[in-house]
This record gives sequence, structure tokens and C-alpha cells, in this order.
Amino acid sequence: MKITTVESFVHADFPNIIYVKIGTDAGVYGIGESYYFGRTVATFVEEFVAPTLIGLDPANIENISRKLTTYVGALSSGAEMRAKSAVDIALWDIKGKVEGKPIYQLLGGSSKALPIYNTCAGRGYMRKSDQDSSAWGISADNDKYEDLQAFLTDAGALAKTLQAEGIGGMKIWPFDIYAEKNNGADISDEDLKKGLIPLQKVRDAVGEKMQLMLELHALWSPVAAKKIFEATKDLNLTWIEDPIYADLLDDYAILRGKGYAPIAHGETVSSMTRVNALLKNDYIDVLTLDLGWCGGFTQGIKFTQATKKYGKTIAPHDCSGPIGLIAGAQLSTASDNALVQETSRASLRTWYPMIVSALPTIADGKLSLGSEPGLGTDLTATFTSAAKFAN
Repeated sequence: MKITTVESFVHADFPNIIYVKIGTDAGVYGIGESYYFGRTVATFVEEFVAPTLIGLDPANIENISRKLTTYVGALSSGAEMRAKSAVDIALWDIKGKVEGKPIYQLLGGSSKALPIYNTCAGRGYMRKSDQDSSAWGISADNDKYEDLQAFLTDAGALAKTLQAEGIGGMKIWPFDIYAEKNNGADISDEDLKKGLIPLQKVRDAVGEKMQLMLELHALWSPVAAKKIFEATKDLNLTWIEDPIYADLLDDYAILRGKGYAPIAHGETVSSMTRVNALLKNDYIDVLTLDLGWCGGFTQGIKFTQATKKYGKTIAPHDCSGPIGLIAGAQLSTASDNALVQETSRASLRTWYPMIVSALPTIADGKLSLGSEPGLGTDLTATFTSAAKFAN
């Protein structure tokens, strides 16, 4: 079997997401996804990836992964790595279809229900590529899934709503807006108190029956992040996520104080060396890998094996696109150290179904995959007809 076609899809309504479809002379095809600056990644796919892949055997996934490891840009989560990641996911989709098995079975797993948490975004979240609150995309109308606005205004009521649906965890980012004042160099006592209000409202409303995650989006200096860790000690947070930039590796040590929340990190990390350093030095507790950014299943499997070696857990990233969610869930279903799966109900119930033909089943706060081969889904014809990329 040989690769005969490589197509890219970027939709005007979802410009940050790129989909790659790899076809073969056997008529079997696979789809993959990555996120952020979709047209930039698609251009790289058209100019370098597609000519490289044509004629290769799609079963040689590890070899193809090495071929797409470019001299420049391949060891970060830049455009080259995002393209490589989407391709790798598509190749595993092909592998599953050829063998007639879902990917989690290819990885040695069996079907199981994964606990989920809700990332409290809205349906318009991060449609733009800006890295500040201008990209939050808060709906102007009374959107019942506008969870970002909900946590900013009444996080306690939102917690009760999620709890009533059976969702056992929620993640919010009430401090982000204050980082924009000085690029996260420091945080005032007044802003620290304001940022704590939504977190405290959750605890006041539902106590500790709701797992509560705090997202910091790597917006803060180590000094400012430490203040936030100190201020949240009594809230029994499940974790604090991405407190500082991944490059500030040694500064993670100062965030490991007595009584501080566990640290989740890793969605933007694609280097095995960096993952090993984070784990070996006990800088993090949970690896939030993203298969659309780290190199796909091929690299994600290695990351997961490393977490097991050091007694850590994984919680794959979502809040980007439906294939990313499904891929992460496939990996978690096959892993015995998967802690929880990130989801965003605003995406799942509004625009994810516009893009793919099937999504995981979610009931009683848990996610389950079916037994369909590969990823178990496809891009919808409506989506692909409107999103075909032409450089």
C-alpha cells in the first residue's frame, strides 16, 4: 500500500484548526488534526509534507515520523511539528482501519469509561490567534453553553449546573485578565483577591464535591505564579495548569512549596528531553500532552511510557478540535495511568458535530469510545467542501 494523496482543510469559521487527509492506493484514508495558525501549517503541508509522503508505505509510521523531523523547527510545537502531528494521527487512523481495530486496541487497551472535566470556555473561544482576552469570543446572546462568561460572573451557579449533568470537574482561568496589565511580571494584592473570587464561589456552592482546576496559560513570571500558588493553598485545587513558560524549567522548583497545588503541564511540549526533565525532577504531577502538538501517537506513546516510569499521570489536552479530543481519548483508553480527559461542553454540543461524523459518548461525567476502527470518525462532507485548502 502506498500514499497517493495528501489534502489539507482549513475552514474560514475555524481558522486555527488544520485537518490533514491522507489517501492510499488501497482506497483507505486517514484524517489528522492540529491547532493554531491553520493556514500556516497547511502551507507547510502542501509545500513539504505532501511531496515527501507521496509513494511511501503508510504502515511505516516511525520512519515517516523521522522523515518529517526537519532540521529547523521540529523540536518545538511550531508549524513543522504541528504538521507532523496531524500526519501521524492520520497514519494511525489508516493503521486502525487496515487492521479493523480502534487505535486504543492497537495500543493494547480495551474499552473503558474515562472521567471527564469541563474546560469552561464558550463556543467562540480561541477562534482568533491572539493570546489574550480578545480571543475569548464570549457570546453576546444568552448562550447556555457560554461557560467562560458564566465562571466570570457566577462560578458557583455554573458549578451546580455542571454537577447536575454528572460532570465532576471544571477548569477556569480567572487570573488571566490581570496578567495583561504588565505581561504577567507581577500581580497586585487587589488583583489576587479578585482572581480568587470565582474559585471561592465554586467551593461555597458545591464544596469539594467538584474537582477544581486553575489554568494560568503560562502568562506569569515565576514570582507572580508563586503568589498565586500561595493564595490558593486552602482551596484544595486538583491542579494548577501551565503556571509559567515551559522554557523556565528550573523555575518550576519554586512552585513546589508545602501545601501548594499539584502542577499540570505539557500540552505545548514536544521534546522527549523536556518531558524527561519535567518528570525526573518532579516538577509536574500531571502531563497534559496534546497529540496534535507533540508529534501524534508515535511521540505521545513515548511520553506516556515516561510518565509511568516516574509515577506520574496523563490528562490529554482538548479545547482545540474534535479529532484532538478523540485522539487523546484513544491514548487514555489504552493507558492505565490516565487521570482524566479534558472536554469542553460548549464545543462538543455546538461546533464539533459540524466537523466530524461521530463523537465519543459522554454520560454521567464519563467518556467512552466505540469499537469502530481507527479514530472511529470522519470529516463531514459539508465541512470538507467548504474547507479545502488551496495555497
